[in-house]
Amino acid sequence: MNLEDVNFDYFPLSPYKNKDWVSAGHLLGTGTIATQNRVYLSCEEAKKVIHKLGIKSIKEWNIYCKSGNKPDNIPNGPHQVYKNKGWKSWGDFLGTGYIANRNRTYLSCEEAKKVIHKLGIKSKKEWHEHVKSGKNPNNIPNDPCSAYKNKGWKGWGDWLGTGTIANQNRVFLSCEEAKKVIHKLGIKSQKEWKEYCKSGNKPDNIPNDPCSAYKNKGWKGWGDFLGTGYIANRNRTYLSCEEAKKVIHKLGIKSKKEWQIYSKSERPDNIPSSPNRIYKNKGWKGFGDWLGTGYIATFNRVYLSCEEAKKVIHKLGIKSQKEWYIYCKSGNKPDNIPSSPRRIYKNKGWEGWKDFLGY
Repeated sequence: MNLEDVNFDYFPLSPYKNKDWVSAGHLLGTGTIATQNRVYLSCEEAKKVIHKLGIKSIKEWNIYCKSGNKPDNIPNGPHQVYKNKGWKSWGDFLGTGYIANRNRTYLSCEEAKKVIHKLGIKSKKEWHEHVKSGKNPNNIPNDPCSAYKNKGWKGWGDWLGTGTIANQNRVFLSCEEAKKVIHKLGIKSQKEWKEYCKSGNKPDNIPNDPCSAYKNKGWKGWGDFLGTGYIANRNRTYLSCEEAKKVIHKLGIKSKKEWQIYSKSERPDNIPSSPNRIYKNKGWKGFGDWLGTGYIATFNRVYLSCEEAKKVIHKLGIKSQKEWYIYCKSGNKPDNIPSSPRRIYKNKGWEGWKDFLGY
C-alpha cells in the first residue's frame, strides 16, 4: 500500500495517540526519532567515541553533526544534554584539552612573569603573535593586563622583562632640566626630534611628546625646547600693518609670487608670511597696497561705466579682440577699465565687441 492511499490526519499524533503511536519516523519508516525521545549514551561513553574522531573545535563539531555521520545516540548539543551529567567543557568533550578562559586557573602574576621572561618577547606586538601561535600555556592568560589587574600587573615592560615603562607611568625631568639636555644635541626641527626619538638614544626620563607632557609646566614652544629660538606663527608679535608696509615697500617686491619667495628666505619674524590673514580687518587692503605696487585685485576694482569706458577705448583705434588682448597685456590699459568688458558690463550696456571697440 502506498502512503498516499492511507487516510489519516495531517498531524497523525492526535488520532493515534495511545494507539500504538511510536513516532513520525516509525510511521513513515525513516527511523528518525525526535530529540526529546532519544536515548543517548552517557557523557563518558560519548566522549570515548568522539575522542577517536580528531575533532578540534566547536566549528568542526557542527560540521560533523550536519554531515549525517554522527550516531543518533550522541546529541548535537552535548553541553545542554549532559549539563549536570558529566559535562565539563568542549575541550574535555572533544579531547583537545582546551579550557575556556573563564574556567582557567592561572599562575600568579609573579610566577607567570618568570615563565614569560625566558621567552625573549620584546614587545606587545610580539606577545600577540605568541598568543596567536597557540604556544601560550593554558595557565598563563592571553590578556594579562586584564587578568592581573590589581593582582600585580605593572605594565608590559615589567610583564615581558624589557624594562619599558608606559608614558603615563614614567617620571620625567622638569621642562627646564630636559631643555638643558636637549639644547646640547643640536636638533633643529620637529622632524629631527621625531627621528631622534625613534633612534633609541633619547633618555626615558624625557618625553617623546614634550608639548603635551609639559603643558602648563614650562612649555613655551618647540623653538624654546630645542633651543633654536623659532617661534610658532600663532605665538609671534607682529608689527602693525602700516609699520610692516613701510619695511616691505623698500624691498622692491613686485608680485605675490616674489613675496612668497622672499617670505621663505629673509623675512623678519615680526612680519607675517600671510599678511592677508594676519591683518584681516586690521588695515589689509590687498597685495598691491602691501607691496607698494598700487596693483588692485580685479574683484576690488571700481570700473568706469560701459559708456565712459567706450569713450576712452574708441580713441585707441583697436580693431579686433586679438588687438584688445595685446593691449591689455601691454600694461597701458587703465585699471578702471576691465580686461573682460563682456563679463563686467553684461546687462550694464554691453552690445558686443564692435560697439565696445568702435569699429
